[in-house]
Order: sequence, then C-alpha cells, then structure tokens
Amino acid sequence: MPRSPHGLRAAGITVNMLIPFNYFGDNSSVSRQCSDAAAGNRLDFTEGAPVAMRPSRRIQRGFRIHSQWVEALENVQFVMVGITHAGNIGAVARVMKNMGLQNLTLVSSTDCGPETEAFSRASGAYDIVERARFCETLEEALGHTVMSVGTSGRLGGKRVAARAPTEVIPELLESALAGPVACVFGRESRGLTNEQMKLCTHHLIIPTNEEFASMNVAHAAAVIAYEIFKAASVPVHFQAKKLIPASVEAREDMYQHIESVLIRAGFLDPANPLRMMRDVRRIFNSAAMDDRDVKIVRGIFRKISNMMRIADERGPVNAGLGTTDD
Repeated sequence: MPRSPHGLRAAGITVNMLIPFNYFGDNSSVSRQCSDAAAGNRLDFTEGAPVAMRPSRRIQRGFRIHSQWVEALENVQFVMVGITHAGNIGAVARVMKNMGLQNLTLVSSTDCGPETEAFSRASGAYDIVERARFCETLEEALGHTVMSVGTSGRLGGKRVAARAPTEVIPELLESALAGPVACVFGRESRGLTNEQMKLCTHHLIIPTNEEFASMNVAHAAAVIAYEIFKAASVPVHFQAKKLIPASVEAREDMYQHIESVLIRAGFLDPANPLRMMRDVRRIFNSAAMDDRDVKIVRGIFRKISNMMRIADERGPVNAGLGTTDD
C-alpha cells in the first residue's frame, strides 16, 4: 500500500488526514483502518480514532492593522524590477502577506507561474502573485503613485539623499492615506539603475555591515514590509503588562520583614544590619516591582521564617541540624 499522500491519491484513495501509517504501530486500530480502507478506496478516521487524530489549527496571537492605517496599506504596492529568479517573487509574496500587504507589481521580470519556484516559495501566499500587476517599464508602474521609494544600498555620485527605513516609512504611510505609494526593489545582480532611481521620489537604504552590505532582494523586501507593518499594527489577543509600581510603604514593610528574617538567620549583624541591607535594598530597587511582586517576596521570607521556627521547636536532633551527647 502506498505510504505517502501523493501515492494514495495516485492509487485513487481519498485521504482525509495526513498521518504516517506507521506512527501508531502495525497493530493499532488506526493501522487496521488504513489497511481495511485501502480495499474500499477510502480512509475513514471518524470512528474509533484517537481524539489526537483530529486536525486542529492553532490560532496564533499576533497583531493586526490599526484601523487608522487599513486604507493606507491598501494603497501600498511593492514593485519588483527585472527579477530573474521566480523564487524571489514567491518569497516576497509570502512576506507581504505576513505583513498585511497585498499589492505586487512586476516590471520586466521572469515568469512566475504555478509551475515555477514562485509557487513553492510563496507557501500559501501565491494568491498575491496571481493578482500581481505586470508592467513593461517602471514609468508605467509608478505613473499613478503619489510617492515612490527606491531601495538601494549604493551611495555616492547622484545618490546622496538616502534615508533609513525608520525615517521614510512614517512619511510613506501618511502619503498612502492620500493615494497609491510604491516601494521599488531592483534586480538581484545590480539593484536599481540610476535612471530607475531618478523616477523615485525617495531613496531608502537599509543599514547593513559595510564589509558585506549587499542584501538579497527578498530579504530587503522583508525588512521594509516589517517596518511598514510595525508602524501600522496593534497587538491582538494579548496586552503587555501595565506596571503599577509598589508603594514606598509596601516596599518598606517588605524590607523590614527581610531584615528581621536575615538577622534571625544569622546573615545580618544585629549590631549593624544597615551595612548589608543597603545592598539588599539596591538589588530589589533595581527591579520594577508591583504589589504582587512584593507579596511574593514576603511570602518567600515568611516561609523561611516558619521553617526556622519549626527547626527551633524540634531541636537540633529532630531537625537534623546536629547531634547531642547521650
């Protein structure tokens, strides 16, 4: 019997769930169902199968576009010029979908049909490639934009006004509220030409190590897409803890508690506890503590105090802390 989903489909067997047949062992009920179903050309896991067999899709907590920028991101397009490797187109489509961007424009680029590497590299985002706009020239691609950002790591000569993403992206989003904007990425081999850069209203450079500054076009697109999404998104399903610092009174009560326990334990000199308590205070004051944190610390020292009391009541023999003469 074929042991891969592709082999099953070729044999005319309908696969409801993708599970290795040997995962549960040859004697399991699942394996028997697989063997029995082969004759009937159907695999049915709906009865007698473990609950873990059921497919599930975890909902990942992440971010969403802020309502203020939803319309703006609909006006953002990524323009790829002279791309020769279809895989790069697919990779850019994937990161665009990760970051809430939908509009891809391809200028004089290679074929990126479903039979090319673009499909596999897109990994679920090939719909962006399918909807891509194709243009013969960059002038055609940028003709309707109100702002166009050319990305290039080369400086000097006519390229003297480059700015970092953190400077350009806020302006890009503001412009996107007024009309279409574009981020332009050049050829894998040489990037954008001077003539192509001249058509862009802004020059963006991604800071990289001067000893190895050139980036893959898909990686550069990922950085820019992330910067756009970061500026336009808000958290979903989780909220960063809002710290309300513990009051001075709560901290002082905690320090008095700690001091009394450490004196009793012999860690502090009863005649001069302040000498070491200064460092204890410094350690705890360096932490951003709220009321719950203070309660936890006091709970720890309360437990230590109770254990010392129990040890004192039991005596050294029963407490296992020493021996006495007969």
